[in-house]
Amino acid sequence: MSKHDVPPKSVIQSISQSCTTNLIERRDEGASSPGHRGLPKQNPENTIRSLQHAILVGADGLESDVRMTRDGQVIMMHDMTLDRTTNGTGLVTARNWSGYVEYLKTGGERVPTLTEVLELLMREENRDIWIVLDVKDDNSIEILDAIASVFNIYPNYDFTAQFHIGIWNEEFFIRARKVLPGFPTSFIGSDISLARLLFDKVESFNLEFIYVFSDQSGFFDEVKSHGRSVFVWTVNKEKDMYKAIKFGVDAILSDYVDRCLRVRRRRRGGKGLALEEWDKNDVGVEWDWE
Repeated sequence: MSKHDVPPKSVIQSISQSCTTNLIERRDEGASSPGHRGLPKQNPENTIRSLQHAILVGADGLESDVRMTRDGQVIMMHDMTLDRTTNGTGLVTARNWSGYVEYLKTGGERVPTLTEVLELLMREENRDIWIVLDVKDDNSIEILDAIASVFNIYPNYDFTAQFHIGIWNEEFFIRARKVLPGFPTSFIGSDISLARLLFDKVESFNLEFIYVFSDQSGFFDEVKSHGRSVFVWTVNKEKDMYKAIKFGVDAILSDYVDRCLRVRRRRRGGKGLALEEWDKNDVGVEWDWE
């Protein structure tokens, strides 16, 4: 599948047939299953299509990255540049939304704005879906003010139950608390020693899973004993998903929501598979940026 092809409709149609089961699956006990950039192995990452697809297969949450264009539009984009995922070029911060980014395509889909994501989650059927907004610290800190301005477009809707503001350092945390009061914050990173600096400040920790599993300092137990949540990323192998559930994390961010839900079903069914069985995957069509 080439960069600019659109995934076949059959992918969506086949998943729609099991939608009822997946909605029940969302409410199953155990770790939450947010779609990391939506369902990016079957759709262009961070697009509305990708986010919708993740919800359709049963994701009870989402994760997506934000960037700000030169003219102040907050868009959903992982990279600092437009080159990898769109038919445009250059730094996001050097391009205007108006007249340029708004016309770009990412695998046949438009680059979405944060406003569009809010509208997606405001739908009645999606009001139980939560999302981590990954605000990387290579952004200008003013992006947090821009995010606040987007939320303020809808003064009568309370987004605080659905949005976690993901931050990577204390400077961004302080600004987020100031301009986004009431929104839960989540520390994102791989460094547990840095996470400790924000231990009493954030509501959750969104950590690279290998560091959580290998930590010998007791950090995980400390977090849980203080009533905070631990999310892990990016967990794509079934055996690691199984470990994460057994470990007791609160959310497993994955590129393969369908795979994660399958692990939950198997574990709930008590099949007791050996760990080596968990990475025999059959996920179907995958998106290939190359």
